[in-house]
Amino acid sequence: MANAVAKKEAASSEVAVFDASAFEQFANAGMEDVRSEDMSIPFLRILAQLSPQVNKRDGAYVDGAEAGMIYNTVANEAYNGETGVTVIPCYYSRRYVEWKPREKGGGYVGSYAADDPIVARARKDEKGIETLPNGNLLTNTAQFFVLMMHEELGPQRCLITMSSTQLKKARKWMTQMQSLQARGKNGMFTLPMMSQKYTLRTTEERNDKGSWFGWDVSRQGPLDMASESDLFEMALTFAKSVKAGEVKVKEDMSDEGFAKSSPGSRQADDVPF
Repeated sequence: MANAVAKKEAASSEVAVFDASAFEQFANAGMEDVRSEDMSIPFLRILAQLSPQVNKRDGAYVDGAEAGMIYNTVANEAYNGETGVTVIPCYYSRRYVEWKPREKGGGYVGSYAADDPIVARARKDEKGIETLPNGNLLTNTAQFFVLMMHEELGPQRCLITMSSTQLKKARKWMTQMQSLQARGKNGMFTLPMMSQKYTLRTTEERNDKGSWFGWDVSRQGPLDMASESDLFEMALTFAKSVKAGEVKVKEDMSDEGFAKSSPGSRQADDVPF
């Protein structure tokens, strides 16, 4: 369960504990005209030493937040990185994200499919960073669309991105998921991604150039279809929405400092190159 240990008070709202059954007949009232472009999918990011959420003098500071915590960019909550969060992975995609370098002001430019022609135009510089002819940076990014189990709000749609040194974690996670097999009436088959729960924690990593926090993924086990079939259906619906292009991923330029800088200084990618 995601244990929210920190919130930015000005942007948070208290969740009242009450019997919601009286409101069931009015479900979704007032939100009939809401479209996908009106909403923002939360990112789950790892807070780094230089993240504004951990700086008490920064306007984006979140009370109690520390490096190594997991930050929800929409709920503005920080979760204990050692305890971690429980997620159900729903859909995977690989994207190449274009960023302006810090010396040009930093910031998100665009996101491209792996087979987009722009990817072939990138070249590695002396540090091994993919650079486009216009001088912008291109990062190979694994995207995991998940349901995060929030202790108050229940399952929440979120996005986890892994790039730079975290790509090996993404490959390991994908390999683990694809290795889960079962025998059916027609023989062996690969279990659907959303049939399993995982715990995502953070762990300190280092090389000869410095240290940072990275992801640690461990499998909890399968969903209990006798009591959790609704979770499976919710995850499956989320996956279909992502595949159909109904879920828009937006790197907000004002996203509390995360999208304002280049890959070399962004939280989960805050890794010495």
